[in-house]
Amino acid sequence: MTLQELKETAGNLAAMPHSDRIKLFGWWLHTHKGKTHFQAAEIGRCYDDLHIGRPTSFGGYFANLEGKDLLRNASGYRLAGTARESLDIKYGAHTSKLPIKQLLKDLPATMPDLAERKYLDETLICYENDARRAAVVMTWNLAYAHLCEHVLKNRLADFNARWKISFPGMHKTPKAVAVMEDFNEHLKEHEVLQVCRDAGIVNKNVYNVLEPALKKRNAAAHPNNVMIDRLVLDGFISDVINNAVLKI
Repeated sequence: MTLQELKETAGNLAAMPHSDRIKLFGWWLHTHKGKTHFQAAEIGRCYDDLHIGRPTSFGGYFANLEGKDLLRNASGYRLAGTARESLDIKYGAHTSKLPIKQLLKDLPATMPDLAERKYLDETLICYENDARRAAVVMTWNLAYAHLCEHVLKNRLADFNARWKISFPGMHKTPKAVAVMEDFNEHLKEHEVLQVCRDAGIVNKNVYNVLEPALKKRNAAAHPNNVMIDRLVLDGFISDVINNAVLKI
């Protein structure tokens, strides 16, 4: 992880207290530069390289951290075990964040529709700010909007014909999808998925990605005890984008 990537992973680094920045830069020097110890000057260079204003003096900050979060000997400073473990948990797993973030950034080239782009922009905002439940919801919205746009533009007649067969009870009064709003007015999302599968609009593999993704969206969107950690979120986004959105 480069220093710039650390800044992107950490979010609003400029708003962090100096004590937290010192620990974070120390963790980066340990983990990604292979330093067993670091000096105040090396922390200062991290500030400079990222164009973040230094404190007037590091002395007071290092003194306050020493003993609890920083350990010192003749070789310099090193993070205490608990401080390093905490940062490993918070940022170590985030190395996986970089390819997922790039995956989302690369999507606009394949998704010219403006409505889908809005969902994509919001998905990226949620992801960058570690709003995991919201990122799950927005990833689903992106995938579902992409599917519905595909139906409207390319397979509308097939969808409407199969809808009458898959759910005949809905057609006691004639119904047909003509615009995006019709999907929400007449069908539930799982019903749209089933019609698309039955009509061959999506193949079995894509359906088998989207159907459990919808269930995970439902879990993320409602109050419950379900925990969504970084690895689960990254796996969800990668699976939905690579194996559904890019296949439709």
